[in-house]
Amino acid sequence: MDFLGAVLYDNGMEQALTVRDVMTRDVITVGPDMQVISAAMVLDKNNIDGVPVVSTEGILEGILTEYDLISKGSAIHLPTFISILQNLAVFRKDRGQFKKEVNELALLKVRDLMNPDPLTLSENATFEETVAAFRDHHRVNPIPVVDKSNKVVGVVSRYDVLKPFHV
Repeated sequence: MDFLGAVLYDNGMEQALTVRDVMTRDVITVGPDMQVISAAMVLDKNNIDGVPVVSTEGILEGILTEYDLISKGSAIHLPTFISILQNLAVFRKDRGQFKKEVNELALLKVRDLMNPDPLTLSENATFEETVAAFRDHHRVNPIPVVDKSNKVVGVVSRYDVLKPFHV
């Protein structure tokens, strides 16, 4: 296999690799109205860095990543939750404030933190385009793979890009 040309030999025939050859087809997704706490549990349970956010028809609406959970300027996100835990002594004196903060956390939806305009790859993307996407966008992982109607048909991660080179 040639790394630069990313060639797959199938029955003695040379074929250029595409994103379809390396992507994960069994995609774990979440809906935009799912509670953030539940979505975070999906990430943890499946040991993944991010999930496409899709409509009931499977159309991509955004992506939610671990990065979104810790960095967005939302009213309640992981740094804020840590602050709540660090200030429990203060909140014991003002239980109303503690209850308010916890309720805000519980009500937060995926749509509140997701990236509504994620980087995507076409299902026809070449392997070289896939590698370039990760090279040019360091924080992105995974990348949703979509068809012409923006329906999610797979996801590709940095790990997936290395699959052809595992011996």
